[in-house]
Amino acid sequence: MKPTEDKPPKLFVKFFRWFCNTDFQEEIEGDLFESYKNYSERFGKKKAKWLFIKEVLFLFRPAIIGNINQLMNINSTIMSSKNGRLIAIMATMMGLLIIPLIAMQFSKEVNWSIFDFVVMGALLLSTGLLCELVLRKVKTTRNRIIICGAVVFIFLLVWAELAVGIFGTAFAGT
Repeated sequence: MKPTEDKPPKLFVKFFRWFCNTDFQEEIEGDLFESYKNYSERFGKKKAKWLFIKEVLFLFRPAIIGNINQLMNINSTIMSSKNGRLIAIMATMMGLLIIPLIAMQFSKEVNWSIFDFVVMGALLLSTGLLCELVLRKVKTTRNRIIICGAVVFIFLLVWAELAVGIFGTAFAGT
């Protein structure tokens, strides 16, 4: 049996390589791998992976990002695939869910339970998938905009109801 080599999460290494400016990439990547190795020895593999992910996400900022036009190119490899929008929907959902997760680390005012993350994830995913369905099935641009706008409006109403209870239903937040 081969001993398994301790490596950082491949997805976040690829994400880092995708957004990082090529002028800084080799040096920063070396530092990331070195800190991952130190974390792994100090805290164990599981915590080291979470700390690596956190460091990669904190590096996603304007000073580190490479050519923004290349990143936003609609004809890039990821978006040219048939299901590129689905990947973008999932990435956006995860990105939006990371915001309260990070905020919880710095403030006691943001206090989400695992249930809150599950509910918001389900809301974001269903909204994104409904918009994707509309974009695939509805032919005219005008109708696409109207229907997707209605879906997003309903999402915002449900979110507001769950957060503060604007309608006073049994599902209202506190």
